[in-house]
Amino acid sequence: MKIPGITPRILPLDPTGAGKPAKESGKTGMPSFADSMKELFYSVNDKAAVADTKVTQVITGENDDLHNAMIALEEANISFQLMLEVRNKMLEAYQEINRMNI
Repeated sequence: MKIPGITPRILPLDPTGAGKPAKESGKTGMPSFADSMKELFYSVNDKAAVADTKVTQVITGENDDLHNAMIALEEANISFQLMLEVRNKMLEAYQEINRMNI
């Protein structure tokens, strides 16, 4: 159902794109929901990789900056917790929609 005058904030996936997200809307210029989720996942993965590198450097003695290694670990941990909570909320919403009577 489309309501005139209201632009969608979440763009659908392209059914012919084999899982590729649809292009950005020309009017709003906003990224699709799938693109936003991919960006979140890649960001969390990047933070974990940086933290892993810093901890490895401290353990092997290449770098003695334990303070920044611990900060990187906490950033990675908080990012992962945020991603997990977003996933849980999305799963709850999906389950709630499945329980709706039509």
